[in-house]
Amino acid sequence: MLIPQVRLRGQELLLASKVLIIGLGGLGSPAALYLAGAGTGILGLMDGDNVETSNLHRQIVHTDFAARLGQSKVHSAAARCRELNPEIAYVCHEESASASNILDIVSQYDLVLDCTDNPATRYLISDACVVLGKVLVSGAAQRGEGMLIVLNSPPTSSSDGDEKGPCYRCVFPRPPAPETVQGCSEIGILGPVVGVIGTLMAGETIKIITSRGHLPRETTAEQHVNSTGASLETEREKRQHTMLLYNTYASDPRSMFRTIGLRGRRKDCITCGDDETLATKGLSKVTAEIISHGRLDYQAFCGVFEDIKLLGEDKRIHARDFLQKHAGAEEQDESGKQKTKPIVVDVREEHEYELGPKVRGSLNIPISQILRHGNRAFDVLGFGPGPESAPEMGPDGGMVDQESHIPVATRHDSFPLKPGGQSDQIPPSPARETEENAGEEPKYPSIYFVCQRGNDSQIAAQKLMERIEAEAAMEQETARKRKWGWIGDVKGGFLAMERHARTGV
Repeated sequence: MLIPQVRLRGQELLLASKVLIIGLGGLGSPAALYLAGAGTGILGLMDGDNVETSNLHRQIVHTDFAARLGQSKVHSAAARCRELNPEIAYVCHEESASASNILDIVSQYDLVLDCTDNPATRYLISDACVVLGKVLVSGAAQRGEGMLIVLNSPPTSSSDGDEKGPCYRCVFPRPPAPETVQGCSEIGILGPVVGVIGTLMAGETIKIITSRGHLPRETTAEQHVNSTGASLETEREKRQHTMLLYNTYASDPRSMFRTIGLRGRRKDCITCGDDETLATKGLSKVTAEIISHGRLDYQAFCGVFEDIKLLGEDKRIHARDFLQKHAGAEEQDESGKQKTKPIVVDVREEHEYELGPKVRGSLNIPISQILRHGNRAFDVLGFGPGPESAPEMGPDGGMVDQESHIPVATRHDSFPLKPGGQSDQIPPSPARETEENAGEEPKYPSIYFVCQRGNDSQIAAQKLMERIEAEAAMEQETARKRKWGWIGDVKGGFLAMERHARTGV
């Protein structure tokens, strides 16, 4: 209350305010704690997920105890915030934002914080805030970068010519390509980055509330003068709509924070645009009825990144079967005499292979090396003329886990790896193993390709099969005599294996 821009009146406004946080992850965690500590009167918490141990490094409102219990994020966050400030009210909405519930929930609050992590939900929340006249504070973060923007502020235009603020559609008329949308669990996030953005979101919320920016505006603007004598209404009129960008890895510390000026509201925006402009273009405006009845398909608008389908089902194995039937198993030939161990090729990049879950005994051939070197990348398997023809993998590809071939899918399992470069223990060539049996066909083991979600592994498996077909077409004697085992990929990759290990599905 000692801050000139807040004082007693600002604290009273905070206590009388109702704020909704949608998403209690990395962004929503610090925002919830700071808004609870600031004395927000009613703090709504909305999320449909449960607390997971792997997210605790960035979702600081949650605890390991809550993760072990599998507690919902909203109740976990409410309990933690209540320890910080038991004097305010907490409302838990244990559900994800959807067209069927968003309007009813948002209508109960004065201001909304969008702390979600997917474009479809962002457009949905923004549309709901525009329709209901709510200010929206939106943030995003990935890897080492973050973004903050205040939308629909002010939520209505005034008679003195002050325009209402832009919405999410004004700033981002077109959603990003679905294949470029990845979550923190896929591309990584530095915990303090979401902490910075989430904290700034709480700060913006406090600024808006204490300056009455979240309240409906009168036709004749009421003048509220702060202790410095400056008119808050004048400050509003002078404010330019901006986007704040943060990069923790900026080469120049002076550019860690950058501000981009925005053009403001688009008159042809289907959510917040002018009726006359939309009518001339034959466009219909988004209404509460359109949202609640599901007439606007947000998933279709943003697009859904579908998994590729390069291999037939006979060349793909379900993660459940891979873990259950092939864990440490040896394969027999048709006579039942000769046994061979399957080879598991992990095509994730080396840093992903080193840090993530892995199949014990797997060989790492990064997909980037396969795409760069083509079929020659598989020479390291020992199927080619010899190691002298293998491509130079360098420090960014080619490692072998020093364990038996036993599939695992738990993150706490780790095994000694050579830091970078190619391991000395390349799987022996089946062809060279059987050279002494000149009259027999070389026996090749089954080869399972695996990646994070089952897309790159299909590409790699297809590349190897193309190499085999090319050699056979050249009528090489060695190619004709080779008897190949099953070659394919693990459907769904490590995401599917982890899901099976966690749920049994």
